[in-house]
Amino acid sequence: MMDQFLWVLFPYIIFAIFIGGHIFRYNYDQFGWTSKSSELLEKKMLRVGSLLFHFGIMFVIGGHVMGILIPEAVYRSIGISEHMYHVVAISFGLPAGVASIIGLIILTYRRV
Repeated sequence: MMDQFLWVLFPYIIFAIFIGGHIFRYNYDQFGWTSKSSELLEKKMLRVGSLLFHFGIMFVIGGHVMGILIPEAVYRSIGISEHMYHVVAISFGLPAGVASIIGLIILTYRRV
């Protein structure tokens, strides 16, 4: 029952909230958000935050895609044990995740 809720019903609920929020925002506060200009004062923060976030996200997504698409038999055939697979996944995934979170924090801080 919980599996059906989490993997079947919950995504549709989230998608409906997403669409409903956009419709509400368009109807009631269309021009409410403005962004501060970052042309002169924050170029270095933008560069550092953007690079960290985008490279981190690329490596995170790439690692997940490789983990999903490459079968376990391929790793076994080239002699990589399950333990070594997890060690490599953590050692490459953790820095990528940390970089993307730090980049996201920097980019969010610029807008607050």
